[in-house]
Amino acid sequence: MPSRISLTEASRRAPGILRGDSLLLDDGAPPTLNDLAGALQFALGDGRIWLNDERMIMMQTSVLGALRAEMIAEMGMDRTRDALFRVGWTQGVQLAELMIKRFKQDNLTAALAAGPRLHTMKGFAKVVTKRFEFDAAKQEYLGEFYWHDSVEGTEHLRAFGVCDCAVCWMQVAVPSGYTTTLLGFPVIFREVECVGQGAQRCVVIGKDAASWGDDVPELKLFGLSEKKNKKSAPWTPPADIRLAPRQSPRNPGDIVGSSAAIQRARRLVEKVAGFAEPVLLIGEAGTGKEHFARFLHSRGATPEGPFVPVNCSVFSGAADAESLFGETGLMHQARGGTLFLNDVVALAPDLQARLALLLHDRERRRLPFRIIAATGIHPTQAMTTGKLRADLQYFLSVLPIHIPPLRERRDDLPELIEHFLQMHVTRHKKPVDRLTGAVYDMLLRYDYPGNMRELSNLIARGVIYAEPGGMIDITHVFSVIETAPQVARRVQRDGPVDRPKTIAEVHGERTLEDIEIEAVRTALIEADWNVSAAARKLGLTRAKLDYRMKKFHLMPGS
Repeated sequence: MPSRISLTEASRRAPGILRGDSLLLDDGAPPTLNDLAGALQFALGDGRIWLNDERMIMMQTSVLGALRAEMIAEMGMDRTRDALFRVGWTQGVQLAELMIKRFKQDNLTAALAAGPRLHTMKGFAKVVTKRFEFDAAKQEYLGEFYWHDSVEGTEHLRAFGVCDCAVCWMQVAVPSGYTTTLLGFPVIFREVECVGQGAQRCVVIGKDAASWGDDVPELKLFGLSEKKNKKSAPWTPPADIRLAPRQSPRNPGDIVGSSAAIQRARRLVEKVAGFAEPVLLIGEAGTGKEHFARFLHSRGATPEGPFVPVNCSVFSGAADAESLFGETGLMHQARGGTLFLNDVVALAPDLQARLALLLHDRERRRLPFRIIAATGIHPTQAMTTGKLRADLQYFLSVLPIHIPPLRERRDDLPELIEHFLQMHVTRHKKPVDRLTGAVYDMLLRYDYPGNMRELSNLIARGVIYAEPGGMIDITHVFSVIETAPQVARRVQRDGPVDRPKTIAEVHGERTLEDIEIEAVRTALIEADWNVSAAARKLGLTRAKLDYRMKKFHLMPGS
């Protein structure tokens, strides 16, 4: 299975890219500004802006200026500069990770050249690259860049007037983090001219840390002190290259996500885990209530005991009572562990009465198992409509926990997508490369009426339908079953904001072959019939694209 490696590792394995010079880079080498803009998505009405898998915000430059001014007033120039340096460094590191994840760029020179474009796209300044060159084996780098209309410099000038030092602190740390992450050795950028000093433009110089001499305080600020001046011997290609395996899936019992909604639910589960009182999990279908129940069981007082799930909808009446309450029934099997009553409101009324009596009696004698119940209907609503006995509702609702639907934890989507991708690649033993940017963007915006279960199914479908070793695209993941997201927006380099077509608009009455022909023809036209460039855009090898061109009789003018 193709494995992900860093650009630094790629550069050390490929003799042809140990050195680079921006002047030798082809014009239009990907990723272009349009390619980068494709990673920026607006989910209008959903309150989110995405740069690939990172959530973004829009902020007026005047607000940033006011924040900087307040920090300087409260903390002083030096402490503010250090704080903004660290913020900028983190931004640069994350942008480098975007380059690796989204574009899988194995041309180190092209990846480094994309940094100024990203900086421009984010609106901090118009960046013009004069030249940069590097030697990865010798850990050397030198670059010069012009920044026009720098946001930080302009805002500092507006608040404080002309300064006697360079002031684009956050911005100048961004390329330091970006370049250091891609090259794998410390590269420090500094302003030698700054609009905050009254200059017409900012002039920024980047050098490897050793070339700046002994006075490099940025190394300590960025946590790189121990790496200063450490040089490695020139790299020699090994005789047998083994790619690092894809990171193995996490423990399948873990709760994935760091959003406020899911962390709130997790904290409640951990709080109640050590107690014997009944727990009621409330959540829509597909939110993972059984997964939470198993997680609670694993954190409880009897994690080694049995976990017995019960689908209450199959118990229709008194005839099924023995299967649940009998000496060999499910409750007996749960002794020393946990009984999980899934969809408890579907339990027949007479069985609800017996369960309520059992829970009432536990006040006199301790039950030999813990009860966790789950419902997709709010318990008070179920009680009002007669689906749930009032006394049983009160017994079960001692410790209620709300499991949020996926629409309330959309910030977790990038992590969940990666989790399910790894899980299904392992489960189905199917070698796939990765998700294309287009399908990734759509997954971030889909509504998921089926919640976690639906997301898992979509990823599983993509893994199964994709070509072995190929990339997972929209046609592999979405079908006519799903309704495509309507809120997705994409920013173009020129012109208005535009909405991508819906799944129905993409598919229409066409066959999968029709869609493939159009995708190949479009890529070739956009690449001016440069087959290698079109193959990169499609995520194919040149040989595979040549085969499709012959198969579909595609040639210039067709």
